[in-house]
Amino acid sequence: MKILCVNQFFYPDSHGGVETVTHETTTRLAARGHDVTLVGQRTRPGTPDTERLQGVAIHRYGAAESRGRFGGRTLDALRCPRPVIGRLLRENDFDVVLPHHYFPYYAYLGVAGGEPIPAVMTFHASYWQELRLEGVERGVWKPLESLLFGGLARRTETRCLRHAARVVVLSDFSKEQLLSYYPFAERKVAKIPGGVDLERFRPAADRDAVRSELGLPLDRQVIFTVRRLVPRMGLENLMVAFEQVHRDFPHALLAIAGRGRLEADLRRQAAALGIDDALRFVGFVDDDDLVRYYQAADLFALPSLAFEGFGMVTLEALSCGTPAIGTPIGATPEILRPLAPQLIFAGANPPAIRRGLASMLEWLTDRNAAARLRERCRSYVEDRYGWDRAVDAIEALVEDVVGRTRDA
Repeated sequence: MKILCVNQFFYPDSHGGVETVTHETTTRLAARGHDVTLVGQRTRPGTPDTERLQGVAIHRYGAAESRGRFGGRTLDALRCPRPVIGRLLRENDFDVVLPHHYFPYYAYLGVAGGEPIPAVMTFHASYWQELRLEGVERGVWKPLESLLFGGLARRTETRCLRHAARVVVLSDFSKEQLLSYYPFAERKVAKIPGGVDLERFRPAADRDAVRSELGLPLDRQVIFTVRRLVPRMGLENLMVAFEQVHRDFPHALLAIAGRGRLEADLRRQAAALGIDDALRFVGFVDDDDLVRYYQAADLFALPSLAFEGFGMVTLEALSCGTPAIGTPIGATPEILRPLAPQLIFAGANPPAIRRGLASMLEWLTDRNAAARLRERCRSYVEDRYGWDRAVDAIEALVEDVVGRTRDA
């Protein structure tokens, strides 16, 4: 099949759950012999307009500098893909479109005209809902941006989802979220959970050696998390909970990876809590170091307060043999409950997080029990979340849509 993937952000130019799903899907479909083209927004200066990466033809639009303008990336996503998409549609007879972001797919619909190519759209989240939440959390500019773009985002989502032949969701939580906003999409929904790269995310042969490479102590229990440093990720609650946990487990160490506008506030909070010596902000970590942090940690924590439509980082940690514990938010319980109900915090507040962390750290002091749990984590992911299984389902769904279109 000739497949056109329409995106805003994509790997390796950008990192995140949507980018990971898009990358794994497109490269694995290309490896199976499909002709895959991806249109995505330029987010890094100096990147070429076109190139081929792992069998996928990449076409970038827009300017990386637009990030600094008010509404810049949104406006670029609505305008700049149009000439790129128009040229590609003239030069190719695509069988199907796989959109992962609303604004560039909306631009595609404007170019494609009255009979667009059938689309299988992946619903990762509602952008207008995220705009509304983050607008409340932030200062002057973000609420204004949310006011201006919130209504546009909802109209855009509605049109995109109405035009899609099928809508893929990664979890039951995402399905419920989708249908609560857009009940007309019920007959289109197909649940296909995401996956994890089992070869890349795997237990370390020598965890002590990995810790030494990262400068982590060998004689401390390491709790690791990787998050955007924004309010809905729940890091403030995690730090409050950890301050109490640290009293009972003085050798515990919390490592936080990621960047975001809350970093300075979180550092001040750590100083006020008196946990500077037990907390490390490791900043942005590249792909290789991310794997090593998962491998080195005794426990991975996910303190999210909202959304969490799937939880790619949870699977990555488990695939590295590291137990993950998370709040009962979004799809996290769907992933963790079948493995062990104890891996779900009783709530998202500091007391619930404190109790869950303390219970797990106590459990992990038993070396044999810890080793058995690490093995279970890896086996669980191998059995349920390999990417090949997910791509099998996506490929079958796409072929069905294309076949029905050809028969019509």
